[in-house]
Amino acid sequence: MSSIRRYKINSGAIDASGNAIAYSAPITGRILAVMIDYPAHACTVDLDTDGPISQKILDLSSASTDRVVYPRVQVHDYQGNGVTYDGTNEIYEPFVVAGRVKLTVAGGTANESVSVYLVVEEH
Repeated sequence: MSSIRRYKINSGAIDASGNAIAYSAPITGRILAVMIDYPAHACTVDLDTDGPISQKILDLSSASTDRVVYPRVQVHDYQGNGVTYDGTNEIYEPFVVAGRVKLTVAGGTANESVSVYLVVEEH
């Protein structure tokens, strides 16, 4: 049986150089949605899996408008080739995460913060 859970990652205060890094609690499941609560001033928000080999989940250019996104990754076959329906239409699925997610903020305003909420289907 699966359940839906929301995880919050808060960047903490953005430093004087405009940057901040924060990590989620350990997560095991499929990321269904990501809600970004931006500060008053624009900044760049990146989300990556945190592990021996990181994977880009989101790379959002400078913005200040709150938003919800539904990140997906292309499905691969046993040889690592992207799978398609018909040779041109790619097949996508939600990101599978087994570990922490890293939030990186760049180009922000000092002392502001960014909150990211991950909606995850856990099994």
